[in-house]
Amino acid sequence: MKAIVFHGIQNVTLDEIPEPEIKNQTDAVIKITTASICTSDIHVKHEKSPFPPGRIMGHEYCGVVVRTGNQVRNLHAGDRVAGHPVANCGYCFYCRHGQHSLCTHAGINGGPEFTEYIQAHAEYARIPFADNTLDKIPEGVPDEDVIFTGDILSTGLTGLLRTNVMFGDRIAVFGAGPVGLCAIACAPLFGPRMVIAIDTLSNRLEIARKYGAITINAAEKDPVTGIMELTDGIGVDAGIEAAGSAATLKACLKATRHGGQVSILGTVPQDFLFDLSDRFFDIFSLSIGLGDQNHTEELMMLIKNGKLNLKPLITHTFPLAKAMEAYEVMEKRRDGCIKVLLKP
Repeated sequence: MKAIVFHGIQNVTLDEIPEPEIKNQTDAVIKITTASICTSDIHVKHEKSPFPPGRIMGHEYCGVVVRTGNQVRNLHAGDRVAGHPVANCGYCFYCRHGQHSLCTHAGINGGPEFTEYIQAHAEYARIPFADNTLDKIPEGVPDEDVIFTGDILSTGLTGLLRTNVMFGDRIAVFGAGPVGLCAIACAPLFGPRMVIAIDTLSNRLEIARKYGAITINAAEKDPVTGIMELTDGIGVDAGIEAAGSAATLKACLKATRHGGQVSILGTVPQDFLFDLSDRFFDIFSLSIGLGDQNHTEELMMLIKNGKLNLKPLITHTFPLAKAMEAYEVMEKRRDGCIKVLLKP
């Protein structure tokens, strides 16, 4: 089968490799029908990576179950499924506490030597702990509607949940990339009075406006000043950082009001110093961490019922045979690129 394989930094290629087999009886093998390139795939390609050479890329995917191990109970051959970006066993300490991304046997670290890491940029994929890692797609819902539920949509929703957004709150989302736009798309579910999107790219801000956000182009105006003007000098109740830079982190903290809450979703590649004295005599909450995949089924039903629509994020679709071109489009943000789909 064809697969996108990581051989080392700056060395990712489209190769012909054997199809995966059932390794553990909790596995399923699925035929990938749609995959998406994540920004973290680009990071893996170019930066220091925990991946060992030979790992297949990709963790945003939909597919059809081909076969299962004899301990898989909820899935059968022919089921259409969308998957989580990391596998989870369902019974370790972290899984029992609802922190599935930290699963001891799989999770963000991929298990022992990354043997349990999701590898979805291929024609077929072995999915560890399939009962917990895969969700059945509701009947009549196409892949394109639910491809983002396990990863970026769950992560965007997490930013809202961790800031405890309430009816009538004011929200600022710093970074209107894929994760930030998912947070903006989910925000109306909470009934806020105002959602403010901050970015420097006009095509991203245009989509944010379609989701009902007020936009600030940070290349043209200081975002903190703009937010204070919109909130009578108070600041927002909830700040969500989805860009992953020191500058946006500082701005997000400054723009969030006394007694407010901030959630950091973006991955910051360098050390970040935060002066606690700025908030020491405040009632302030700061959260950081991975997305929560506990709500994927509910998100699918919201999509099925027309309450959420993530299709505007899809700007490009390529066959798997043109995966290297697709990676370049995503990496260089060509032609207004936000999300790229791959079709094996």
